[in-house]
Amino acid sequence: MQRQQPHALSLDALYPHAPLWRGRQPQRQAETLATGFEALDQALHQGGLPAAGLVEILCQAPCPHALRLVLPVLGRLQDGLLALVNPPARPQLDTLKQAGIHSADLLVLRSDCPTTLLRACRETAASSVTSAIVAWLPEGTDTPANLRKLHLAAQQGRCLLIIMRDARQALHASPAPLRLLLRSDARGEVQLNIVKQPGGWGGQQVSVRLLPERIAAPLPAAVQLPAPAANSRPGSRFRDPDSRFGYRPATPVMPTRPASPTHNLQLPL
Repeated sequence: MQRQQPHALSLDALYPHAPLWRGRQPQRQAETLATGFEALDQALHQGGLPAAGLVEILCQAPCPHALRLVLPVLGRLQDGLLALVNPPARPQLDTLKQAGIHSADLLVLRSDCPTTLLRACRETAASSVTSAIVAWLPEGTDTPANLRKLHLAAQQGRCLLIIMRDARQALHASPAPLRLLLRSDARGEVQLNIVKQPGGWGGQQVSVRLLPERIAAPLPAAVQLPAPAANSRPGSRFRDPDSRFGYRPATPVMPTRPASPTHNLQLPL
C-alpha cells in the first residue's frame, strides 16, 4: 500500500488573518493616507502613512517643522476629531484652518499627571470618534510598554496616532511600525530618514520642502547692502539724506491773511 504524502500548507493557509511580509515582494496595505509630499510617498513601500496605528516622528526639540509635515494628512481627515495631546505651545488656529482643520473638530488634552495623560490618550485613540492624534508625551512616559498599548488602542479605534519623540530615541527599539527621523534647516527644508517602515526595509533618505521659496529664502546680509550716500550739505550730521531721519530743509511758512468778518444772512422764503 502506497503511503500518502502529507499535504504542505502555505503560510497564507496557516495565518489567514495575519499580515505577512515577503522579502522579495513588498507588502502593500490597502488603507493608507497620502502625506502630501510626492517624494515621501514614493519612498514609503505602502505609498503613504498607515490609516491606523502608531507613527513616530523623531526630531530635536523644539521642532516647529514636525507639525507642518503632517498638516496635509490631518487636513484631509474629515470623519472625526483631531486631538492634540500635551502640545508644547498653543495651536495657531489660522494655520490649522488653512490646512483644512476646523476649530470645532479640534480637541486639546493637557494634564500635569503623566498617568492621567497617558490614560486619556489611550482612551481617545480607542474611541471611534477620533480620526487622528498628535501627541507630545512627557519625558519618561514613552516606554516601549506604553507605546505598545497606545498602538493597539489606535488600531482598535481606527485612529492615526502620531507621537513626537526626541531624535536620540532612534537608537532604541520601538513597537511603532513607521519611524521618521527629521532634521530641519533654516531654508524651510527637512531631511527625512526612514528608520523603520512596514512592508519592507528602511534606511531611505528624502528631502522635503515645507515652506515656499519666497518665504524660505533668507534675507540678504547687512554687509552686502550698499552703503548710504553721504549728505552733500556741508557740516550736516546726517549720512542718509533719503531717510526720514535725514536732513530736511525747513519749509517756509506763508503768512496767513486775517479772516474776513462773517455776516448772518437770511434767505428769502
